[in-house]
Amino acid sequence: MAETTSRSNGSNNTPHRTHSRPGPLPPLTPPEITWQNDVLPVSSQFDDPYFSLHDGLAESRYVFLQHNQLPHRWASWRGPFCIVETGFGTGLNFLTTWQAFQQQPNNDCWLHVTSIEKYPLSRQQLSRALALWPELAELTTQLLTQYPDAITGFHSLCWPEQRVQLTLILDDVVDALAELSGPVHAWYLDGFAPANNPEMWQPDLFKQIRRLSRRHPQLTCATTLATFTAASVVRRGLQGAGFNVYKPKGYNGKREMLAATYKASIGPEQPPEANSQPWMTPSLPTPMSLSDSSAAAVIIVGAGLAGATTARALAERGIKVQVIDQSGIATGASGNPQGGLYVKLAANNQATHTEFYLHAYLTSLRWMNRLFEPSADGVWNACGVLQLAWSAAEQQRQQKFLDRLHYPASLIQPVSAAQASVLAGSSQQQGGLFFPAAGWVSPADLCHRLLDHSLIDVQIANVSSIAQLTNKHWQLQLDTTTDTAGTTSSSQTTQQLVIATAAATQQLLPDTYLPIKSIRGQLTYLDAAQSPPLKTVLCGRSYMAPPREGQLVLGATYHQNDPDKTLREQDHQTNLGHLQDFGDLWGTLASKASTHNLVVGGRTSFRCTTPDYLPMAGPVVDTDRFIHCYAPMIKNARQIPARKAPLLEGLWINLGHGSRGLASAPLCAELLACQITGSALPVSNRVAEALWPGRFLLRDMIRRKLPIKR
Repeated sequence: MAETTSRSNGSNNTPHRTHSRPGPLPPLTPPEITWQNDVLPVSSQFDDPYFSLHDGLAESRYVFLQHNQLPHRWASWRGPFCIVETGFGTGLNFLTTWQAFQQQPNNDCWLHVTSIEKYPLSRQQLSRALALWPELAELTTQLLTQYPDAITGFHSLCWPEQRVQLTLILDDVVDALAELSGPVHAWYLDGFAPANNPEMWQPDLFKQIRRLSRRHPQLTCATTLATFTAASVVRRGLQGAGFNVYKPKGYNGKREMLAATYKASIGPEQPPEANSQPWMTPSLPTPMSLSDSSAAAVIIVGAGLAGATTARALAERGIKVQVIDQSGIATGASGNPQGGLYVKLAANNQATHTEFYLHAYLTSLRWMNRLFEPSADGVWNACGVLQLAWSAAEQQRQQKFLDRLHYPASLIQPVSAAQASVLAGSSQQQGGLFFPAAGWVSPADLCHRLLDHSLIDVQIANVSSIAQLTNKHWQLQLDTTTDTAGTTSSSQTTQQLVIATAAATQQLLPDTYLPIKSIRGQLTYLDAAQSPPLKTVLCGRSYMAPPREGQLVLGATYHQNDPDKTLREQDHQTNLGHLQDFGDLWGTLASKASTHNLVVGGRTSFRCTTPDYLPMAGPVVDTDRFIHCYAPMIKNARQIPARKAPLLEGLWINLGHGSRGLASAPLCAELLACQITGSALPVSNRVAEALWPGRFLLRDMIRRKLPIKR
């Protein structure tokens, strides 16, 4: 019988973490820096330089690359190689590592660096500091292009053509490490000297280093660590964390530094599932080559936003992918001609929704700006998004948001009615919140562009059923319509299968607990020639983007349990009624719509949503075995069996994006790509658990509300 432990977590008889951080987050401001000899950055707060006066680049190579044996390990490594750095600073260590990684020829290796920084430099400070190293100029430019604004949390940066990923976390180091799941193959223990920065070098730091160094079965060799300091507090902390520590000669005359290898030399050890969320224990990934092969390593069912972004994230990591859809690319809700890329952030910072959607929105912007030109005639138009304070309740919500939270103006700006009028191109009676980097996307064109990759093959076929074989592979039964033979049937097998078919997933996985809903939405197309000018995306009860191909897209309606696909005049009138949120001129136009033939068409599609309005992205649990495994929690939610969640190995889902898929899909795709390949996650443990597909099964078990007998 599995071990069961009682864990008190103060969460109102539920095992889930509270998903909150106390109080409003303070704004992050750039650190004060003095420039020694006008070139060397020195922290005024810690009275310590960011790198060596003699040659910081050479020191970084000596300390971190050489003493983690990185070039040698990369030469034969397959899959993601994960480094965690404590102290991003000027980014010199990251760029040094990136440069060295470029010089090794192994195409089966992918570099994923996770770096943590509590006091992030501004772009200007970063640029000035790195100007000292001309040989890094090209990489510096690429880093600065994606370098995030000073917003607390996780930031996902990626250069897939070079097989390099950076998860930059702006937060306290111990808080950040507690939200990592690993694996960690090498540590860069950086940061200002212990004598100057004792707050960082605390027992909790070494506790988290131990946790992340020991817990993962995919660690095929020992985790290594290197640090510039030889301080006794660091040496003792690493020894206490289970590392064998030795003291090589320091760089450029410095007497000593520290290097270490994890040997689990101290105990007792607990298995990784002996924690408060054992169902989140990562599984051993299936080895996959990052070079071309004859068969697809992953099959994805569904060619909408969820499927297309997942396919692209895997292909950009060198994984060959086959995408199967019964109707072709972007024929469902993802086939809309325009959609707003933005998020509606909560008026407090204590919701995981806000943490996820803010991170997802910033990730999506990086995808768009990396892959597409932001032009009005293409896939992506960065024209900004204006959330109007169209009602008294929305005015109060926006004011509460501004009073509590402090985001940089590059992310969000409060605007007056006069400013909103200038931004919109028409008179507005109310102000609102303006997202200057946001805009509109053509979801249909986006899906086509994402799937246009040499490692992605798209097949039009109906997947009638899937089944797991005895060898753990998945078999798909396909029905394909041909011009001559009518319908032909065939089957395909794969080790890794991703289902991204929105609400239709319930038919493909009838035995999986998926309490999802289908929401009917109708768009209304307006004749742009008869409309006032529009310069930015407007949001009220509906959204409307600037014209594309002579028409404006307005919508969409929201109807549950309504399978009707036909366009309805009543829904057009509902959408037209929302034009009054966009100012008097638009409201007057709506009243004359019928006489002016303003409506020129529309489109109906069906969104897929979840009970908590967060997507589902991750591995699929075996429902019956899961209920049996965690049965003690039905009687007492705090009696948590120390067992991994029983999974349907190799089966993943990505669905439930609702009306926010343009913002949420890329980050969910990156999360899945990391989970499938066994890389470090690009999101916090908090967010990964909030997106975990088994969360509703566990919740409803504990609440004794499962609608089925088992």
